[in-house]
Amino acid sequence: MKTVKLNKLTAKWLSAFPAAVSSANARFYAFTLFIVCIFLMGGGSRDDIQSLLLLRPLSIIFVAYAFSVSSHRRWTGNLLPVFMLATLAILMMLQLAPLPPSVWSELPQRQIYFDIATLAGMEQPWRPLTLSPSKTLNSLFSLSVPLAAMLLFMNLERPDQRRALVVILLLAYFSAILAMLQLGGSSSGPLYFYQITNNGQAVGLFANRNHQAVLLACAIVIAAWYAGTIKRSEKSATIKVSAAIASIFVLLPLIFITGSRAGLVLALPAFIFALLFVYNGKFFSDAPKKNTKRVRKSKFKFWQRFSIKNLIAGAFILTLVSIVGAAFYASRTAAFDRLTSGDAQAELRLDLLPTLLTMVQEYMPWGTGFGSFEHVYKIFEPLDLLKAEYLNQAHSDWLQILIEGGLPVVVLIVVFLGWLLARSRRVFDSSITKSRRSRIFLSVTIIGFLVAASIGDYPLRVPSMMAVLAVFLCVFSEATARSNR
Repeated sequence: MKTVKLNKLTAKWLSAFPAAVSSANARFYAFTLFIVCIFLMGGGSRDDIQSLLLLRPLSIIFVAYAFSVSSHRRWTGNLLPVFMLATLAILMMLQLAPLPPSVWSELPQRQIYFDIATLAGMEQPWRPLTLSPSKTLNSLFSLSVPLAAMLLFMNLERPDQRRALVVILLLAYFSAILAMLQLGGSSSGPLYFYQITNNGQAVGLFANRNHQAVLLACAIVIAAWYAGTIKRSEKSATIKVSAAIASIFVLLPLIFITGSRAGLVLALPAFIFALLFVYNGKFFSDAPKKNTKRVRKSKFKFWQRFSIKNLIAGAFILTLVSIVGAAFYASRTAAFDRLTSGDAQAELRLDLLPTLLTMVQEYMPWGTGFGSFEHVYKIFEPLDLLKAEYLNQAHSDWLQILIEGGLPVVVLIVVFLGWLLARSRRVFDSSITKSRRSRIFLSVTIIGFLVAASIGDYPLRVPSMMAVLAVFLCVFSEATARSNR
């Protein structure tokens, strides 16, 4: 009898399990768990980080889960970012496909390898297009992280998507808090998660201070957008808006403390966009109208002519001027010091530029293979740039992706930018809601920050930043879709 009851309970639980794992709450918690794992384990760009051995298989599991709970309604019209990622993956797989010696030797800059093998008396094997198959295979597997982030985010309902962006914001806050603790602790202490990192600097959850600064700049905009989405009628609305605005004034000085030039450059536009989001947000738009009775003209009544929105705008501007002025006056901010004085790394980027442009030209139209820059650069490395340290990235993702991907990736970039510009025009459509327009501005701003930071660095080779870009591409695609759900 007990066995029968147990079997009935088991059958009932099994029948309810599919509905439970595919519920809206389960999908949101799955996204939250995954994005937390990415930020904790994917803060570096190197391919030998041990945590990647766990993160990438985990990503594949979440991809399978996302497909199992997918909905045609939620994915309709929003799949172009996924298609572009899939196209990039196919391009990498084609670079790994073996080619006959007669074809391979005709590729740009391959003859030297062919001649070495001939002089050594070695039989010419079939070789893939990429000059570093293991690095290209690593690049292929790295796409599992943004793919999982995209699919999990697209599975969320609209309210949960807003909550998901708040999760990313909270992780940025956590990274900021960790950065402050790092400055107060040992430069080689346990608060630094990566062996190769900017020791003694405020890197937070990252291995590189530039990537931390870019995330904080994005967080300023996200915090302001979140404050702008809160209605005055919501529970604890004043506390939420005040906390979001206060966090902006905390994050801004932290960008200066990182000593990142990229962060410093992005800080000003981030603060301006934050002002626009807060100023035009729902909380202050819903403020009760002032009494329309005539106010007696008096110099003591001058303050009554200003609205709350004007006071907020004034506070933002005054705070920005105060912080920047204090930093200049004190001359203690690392970012300003690096901006106004010579910096070896910045000089290296300028010295590398002619070599990188030569590599782009020499390996067109097929490229060297994704991830192969570290090995191929040694062929072109000038004698005056030889150092004890080696160069594992080009420090300019725009040039590195041209070197590694060649003409096919140029076509993909053109398609991506064309899609972005064409969809961005819908922000001027009078039929879209204010909420959608706000999401478009938010996503374009974050995407723009990440793309701009890639001019002189490589933030999008870091799993956590790849996931952030993937999420905001989905936000943009969903907000600009014609059949917006």
